[in-house]
Amino acid sequence: MSRVNLIEKNSDSELVRQGEDGDFKNLFKLDNIREGASLGLVQQLGGEQGLAKIFQVDLKRGVQDEEQASTLRNRYGANLPIVKELTPLWKLIVECLGDTMLQILIVAAIVSTILGIIEGEGGWYEGLTIFLAIFLIIGITAGNNYAKERQFAKLQSKLDEGNVQVKRGGSVITISNKDIVVGDVLLFQLGDIFNVDGLYLSGSEVKIDESAMTGESDEMLKASLDVCLKDQKGKSPFLMSGTKVNEGTGVMLVLQVGEKTVQNEMKRLGESDSTPTPLQVKLEAVAETIGKVGVIVAILTFVILLVRLFIEYAQNDEQTFWEQFWHLDCLQRILKFFMIGVTIIVVAVPEGLPLAVTITLAFSVNKMKDEQNLVKTLASCEIMGGVNNICSDKTGTLTMNTMQVSSFFGQGSNYKDYQLPQIKELQKDYLDLLAASNLYNSNAYPKRGINGKFEQIGNKTECALIEFCDMLGYQLSSYRPSDNILRVIPLNSKRKMMITIVNHNNKIYLFSKGAPEMVLKKCTKFINSNGDEVQLTPQDAKNMLTIIEDYAGQALRTLGNAYKILNYHLEYDFESIPEEYLLNDLTLINIAGIKDPVRPDVPSAIQQCYRSGIIVRMVTGDNINTAKAIARDCKILGPDSDLHEYEAMEGSQFRQLTGGLNKVVKDGVEVQEVKNLLKFQEIAVHLKVLARATPEDKFILATGLKQLDNVIAVTGDGTNDAPALRKADVGFAMGITGTDVCKDAADIILLDDNFSSIITACKWGRNIYNCIRKFIQFQLTVNVVALFMSVLGAAVTKEAPLTSIQMLWVNLIMDTFASLALATEPPSDRLLNRKPYGKRESIVNSIMYRTVIGASIYQIAILCLILFIPNRVFEFDDSLDEEYEGRPIQRLTMFFQTFVLMQICNSISCRKLDEVSLNPFSGLFNNSLFWLINLIEVGVQYLLILFGDKFAVVCELTVWQHIFCWIFALGGMIVAIFVRTLPSKWFNGINIFAEEGIEEENLDETIASKLRRKSSIRIGSVYDENHENKRSVQKRLSVFKE
Repeated sequence: MSRVNLIEKNSDSELVRQGEDGDFKNLFKLDNIREGASLGLVQQLGGEQGLAKIFQVDLKRGVQDEEQASTLRNRYGANLPIVKELTPLWKLIVECLGDTMLQILIVAAIVSTILGIIEGEGGWYEGLTIFLAIFLIIGITAGNNYAKERQFAKLQSKLDEGNVQVKRGGSVITISNKDIVVGDVLLFQLGDIFNVDGLYLSGSEVKIDESAMTGESDEMLKASLDVCLKDQKGKSPFLMSGTKVNEGTGVMLVLQVGEKTVQNEMKRLGESDSTPTPLQVKLEAVAETIGKVGVIVAILTFVILLVRLFIEYAQNDEQTFWEQFWHLDCLQRILKFFMIGVTIIVVAVPEGLPLAVTITLAFSVNKMKDEQNLVKTLASCEIMGGVNNICSDKTGTLTMNTMQVSSFFGQGSNYKDYQLPQIKELQKDYLDLLAASNLYNSNAYPKRGINGKFEQIGNKTECALIEFCDMLGYQLSSYRPSDNILRVIPLNSKRKMMITIVNHNNKIYLFSKGAPEMVLKKCTKFINSNGDEVQLTPQDAKNMLTIIEDYAGQALRTLGNAYKILNYHLEYDFESIPEEYLLNDLTLINIAGIKDPVRPDVPSAIQQCYRSGIIVRMVTGDNINTAKAIARDCKILGPDSDLHEYEAMEGSQFRQLTGGLNKVVKDGVEVQEVKNLLKFQEIAVHLKVLARATPEDKFILATGLKQLDNVIAVTGDGTNDAPALRKADVGFAMGITGTDVCKDAADIILLDDNFSSIITACKWGRNIYNCIRKFIQFQLTVNVVALFMSVLGAAVTKEAPLTSIQMLWVNLIMDTFASLALATEPPSDRLLNRKPYGKRESIVNSIMYRTVIGASIYQIAILCLILFIPNRVFEFDDSLDEEYEGRPIQRLTMFFQTFVLMQICNSISCRKLDEVSLNPFSGLFNNSLFWLINLIEVGVQYLLILFGDKFAVVCELTVWQHIFCWIFALGGMIVAIFVRTLPSKWFNGINIFAEEGIEEENLDETIASKLRRKSSIRIGSVYDENHENKRSVQKRLSVFKE
């Protein structure tokens, strides 16, 4: 529809009614924006002032107060994110009923119960008990998923939190983005991501990445409504939610919030499926191997029992084979054999493996949040266990990010920290110029707190300079916000300067602020001790560079200010002046040295990294001297005399030596690689500090390290850091100083911007692997023993030693309870005293094989002893057998009791994975859930023995029999200690499980998935805000690829 037709179709009164209802959907339809129809609609509404009139706000002052904000919120809606509806408990129960094997078992249990009722004499007990046990398993699994889903929802709500700056009552204040209302005048800057729709009012060189909404990769220039009405080509005043500020700063009028925004409208169109994590995919391959063995054993057991039954019928002289075959008892026994076979599959197929991963991740991400790591991508938790390189920012990560001016050069004099108050005595004209250059040429809005101290809001370096001016008697509120600002050119990584043109004291000033050596290059004059502008000689420039180096050597961040007066009329179009003309013939005002202390815990954290096999590399925009000074304070570097030529270098040199990046095509996909990889490898061996680094340098470093088969973590806070964060195996964004674009690209957000929090993430990453390995070695032992004894019992004793109900109880212990107990083990600091997990390291290693083999041999030997030893040894009472259809009930009850107690004791032994920990009780009380679950298991087991009777197919045991059960169980722990003394290299050649991973599209085609319902939702990303943020499973799997 053309603009003219659309305007004709909608009358003025209709458009006003839509505006009053907060319905601006027509404005933000892509076709309307492209064709100019949206501009026509805004015109009909009276332009910017007409919209402000509808909302009853002043565009210069914003929403008047909280009372008006509340009125607007009630009228137009709150800015709340769309929350995915949580699955009710009954639906999760129904999903659990989708388990193929449990469905078969339920049907078989119903038939068995009916046949038992027909036969009478309590034959229905076992069928009914199986039926109840199945629903107990379903209830616990559904309840677990119910709690887990709500944990992730709580984490998502944390990710939705954020702050913005708006004008309220004429003042700029910081509010939560959930408190934004229609009619707010919102300030935005480089790196922000909009979560509301609005109209651009003013700003400087604003370019927006709208690819997430439009699919177009080109940046869109934003301009005011008046400018666009004159010439719309290549520009637009409409700002859509979900788009990113790639350049510039500006002000917008909010028109749509909450569910009415473009972004949330798109979200409602559909939700993507969750992606499995790499560890879940690898474990699916392990489960596939175990599942195949389980199915074979189940079939073999069923066939053996069936053959033994038919042999028994054939050898019976009292009745013919067919008379016995067509009897109801035969059907019931075959059904019982079938249920045993199905139950073996239920026990053998370890659907608890992916469940254990999800429980571990759910437990870990919530604990990590408490330790200042907000996880967006669950796979990143796993990958942190293998990280061997960290490329870290300096400001706020290694330092405290509490900036303060501590040295100052101005009017030809150098002032140290204690001399700064003397600057107040300088000439007033100079101080006015100094204040104007810092207060106009800034985007920060620090606030003075109740205690009189400033709260640094915005860029901390700018806050330090604003506080410095306040000390000199100049308040920010006298300079900004202001209509006197005519043009702002934001700081960028190439120019390394910010420029502001202002009408100050009836003159047009250009103020420049940035890296002092860059500012100095553009200067031809400076202000001398008399306050006069004099020519900047080469010797003067050399002296000033010496001052800059001196400041840098003291680990100070350096900034320079310069200015010039422009000979233009106020009405001139300042946006049209070329940048190269502006940045010449400047006059230097001052050089400031700004102190940012190293965080107290960083040096020890860096040393811990080196002990953990992790190399730390500092990447900073500061000059080389500042970077080296701070790196020495952080213990990243040693003394200068010991430095290798590549240990600390500048980005330009690094870029030149490595040759930058080169695009190549691999497997039909274009990828970027370092051109001179051999030189990069030579540099990477030594490189610890990269100074004056650009985002491109950081990206080259990340790319090269990955090419060399490293697992890397990268930290960032700026919009330009996004490519490096995406390239890294794990990207960390700064939660305090990081831009929205940076946070969007990251996998984990550091809520405190602290380097030590990265070490915490490494510890939790290693712990996730440890927890899964503990669970695997426990489950493998149960599987080996249960499957072996099922076949042996069927072949020798004509029946399975464990009944269906008993195996279901074992399954509950083995899957749900064990995953809860072992997957929630908290990390130990000892995890950081070893090397990271290697990319090609098998998840089932030689230490685990040693544990499984040792425990299995012992348990099988003990169970065979109980199964085949003469009655007199343990005083088995065979008079009870007739009540249980000839089943040696006391012998098999002791077998069942010993089997379960050995698994419980084995779970304690499985808490230890390393070669040196012989004491299974060390760290005894660091996981209360583990002991609670074990106590529940022991309690339920004894209740089954005491009161289970025919329902559980058990009988009471004597005191001595109970004592022997415990002796055998505790003996397993003693054997486990002995087994740990055996060299693990004896087991290096064992490689039973294929761990090459299964393609994502084939995950539901595995035996484990077909026979057993997925016991937990496969979740790969908590944060599903933007399809752009999702990493492919193939990329994540590359970290662990065999």
